[in-house]
Amino acid sequence: MKGFFWQRLFIALLLSGQAGVHAEVYRWVDEKGQVHFGDQARDASTPAIRPHSKPTAQTDQQQRMQKTRKLLNAYRIERQQLREQKAEQKEQEAKRKRDCIQARDNLRKYTDYGNVYQLGEDGKREYLSEKQRAALLQRSREAVARLCR
Repeated sequence: MKGFFWQRLFIALLLSGQAGVHAEVYRWVDEKGQVHFGDQARDASTPAIRPHSKPTAQTDQQQRMQKTRKLLNAYRIERQQLREQKAEQKEQEAKRKRDCIQARDNLRKYTDYGNVYQLGEDGKREYLSEKQRAALLQRSREAVARLCR
């Protein structure tokens, strides 16, 4: 009989402990500015404070995995952006070098050749005057200075 009594007492204690877990706690501030807590609401507008449950080990691990995935994804995106920037810079540098070679060729052509001409719309040669040739030569020198650093 003693064992049966202790079993019932143990179950009763367990059940009474569960009742306290689900109890609501209310918080209010009185007219003096003091904060009070209680198990009964002071009035209908007093909100109940709900206790936060501790995350389980599984949810904690899932959150860490999500954060890790986000961080790794951010690193991957950052590396991709750096690769794209380097490729863009490399492409711009190659274009500048091509333009520099073209500008030097034009400067050499305008300097070395006596008569400079351009093709007109009808496909015939139109020779430039000395004034036009000097302006073209000046523009070519400026292009070489700008592109061939």
